[in-house]
Amino acid sequence: MEATIVAALAGAISSFLSGLLGIGGALILTPLLLYAPGVGGAALIPVKIVTGLTVIQAISGSSIGLWRHRSYGNVSWRLVRIMGPVAAVASLAGALLSQNVSDQLLVGIFAVFAFAGAVLLRLPGRAQDAGVDDLHINVPLAIAIAGVVGFFGGMVGIGAIANILTLLVYALRIPPRIAIGTSLGIGMFGSIAALIGKAATAQIDPQLALVVFVVAFVFSPLGAAISVRTEPRRLMGLLAVIMLLTGIRLAVTALTGV
Repeated sequence: MEATIVAALAGAISSFLSGLLGIGGALILTPLLLYAPGVGGAALIPVKIVTGLTVIQAISGSSIGLWRHRSYGNVSWRLVRIMGPVAAVASLAGALLSQNVSDQLLVGIFAVFAFAGAVLLRLPGRAQDAGVDDLHINVPLAIAIAGVVGFFGGMVGIGAIANILTLLVYALRIPPRIAIGTSLGIGMFGSIAALIGKAATAQIDPQLALVVFVVAFVFSPLGAAISVRTEPRRLMGLLAVIMLLTGIRLAVTALTGV
């Protein structure tokens, strides 16, 4: 199986889930690109190129998903303005630094964030009973979340950006449906900054990037359309399962190299 076919299939799956769950898509795209080529008999894609492709998918999938969630009134633009620029600066720093970080460490960081997100999603929490324009926002905490998650998201190709969604829900107590749309907006800032860093350090494959970019424009809106018709509790449960399985598989690679 050609690497371009693998990239197209992986991009379609991850972009659909990006729109559905309000994540950048790298949480799913990363393990698919790392392990599917070997299963299909294609050449393996280097880890740093994979992290670059996840940034491309995040920009394409998140932009379309954000547009759809915005049309449903599920985006807090105040939160996007507070957290987005911070996430962008932090993501650029992380992306530039990632060139000098070992592949196993990058995979290990991704695994830690996936496990942490899965745990957070299973903890009891109570969202604010407020509409998108009436949310109470702890600004210092929001900035801290954007900085930390943005930095590590920049390193691992926005794979950690799913944790912004989990922390919006369980730290800032944002209603899940609003958190899903808002996290895509915040992630856009980080994705664009990370792209600059990844491109500057030769971590982007142009051909595979084009495939992932185009596929995301088709499948992300489908996920967003289904998302608004699905009970938030089910969406959070699905995301927790995906994060746990991703964390387990990536932890094995980080520890054993396999």
